[in-house]
Amino acid sequence: MAITDVPRAKTGKRNIPRALAASRLFWDRVMGPGYNKRVLRIGREFYGAFVAMLVEGGDIPPAARILDVGSGPGLVTLLLAEAYPLAQVTGIDHSPRQVRAANRMLSREPISNCGFEVGNAVDLPYAEGSFDVVVSTFSLSCWPQITRGLEEIRRVLVPDGSAFIVDADSGSTQEEIRRFTTTYAAAGSCRRLQEWFTRRFVFGPAVAIDGDTGEAMAAAAGFGRVVMEKRRGLPFFRLILRK
Repeated sequence: MAITDVPRAKTGKRNIPRALAASRLFWDRVMGPGYNKRVLRIGREFYGAFVAMLVEGGDIPPAARILDVGSGPGLVTLLLAEAYPLAQVTGIDHSPRQVRAANRMLSREPISNCGFEVGNAVDLPYAEGSFDVVVSTFSLSCWPQITRGLEEIRRVLVPDGSAFIVDADSGSTQEEIRRFTTTYAAAGSCRRLQEWFTRRFVFGPAVAIDGDTGEAMAAAAGFGRVVMEKRRGLPFFRLILRK
């Protein structure tokens, strides 16, 4: 398989789970509402830890122009805006429903250095060199053409700009996935169903990629420096990229 290809099922048929993950209509009508409720339930503590992990050691300039690709309901974007009050932070998502949810959350916060827009990760509506830093959290595996999206991130970065990406790792151990799903699946009668869904469609190879594949795709996208990190005990990987 070429690393620019969207993986197909082992039967050679179209990969339906990945096609759904990349569908704007699916996120607008089906996935978005439930995902947003879960984000709000998990809350700032969980996502704050991921923001810290995302940009750890990144030496982000205080007044940086930051783009969050696949910003969803906007919590990570808002946390970045809080952490860097002199920066200008933009969240972009291909789902209008998610952008509306993000703007509702923004309207309740005393934050003026943040905004949200509708846009496609594989065709970013920005000029070359528009941002000092690009981040993406749990969005990479939803892009229909991952390497193309990484090329777009590289294009909109300034020379020597940095990108930080965290995503689900299909190479995670079953124990890592079990601990995560046990901790963050919602309580109630649907918990087992949510755990099954998370294993199959968040960390499963039908949708997610592993860290080594992500590293290879970033190198193919033309980044001058590519580092992949896997945190022990966590079912995620981080890419640290330099243009």
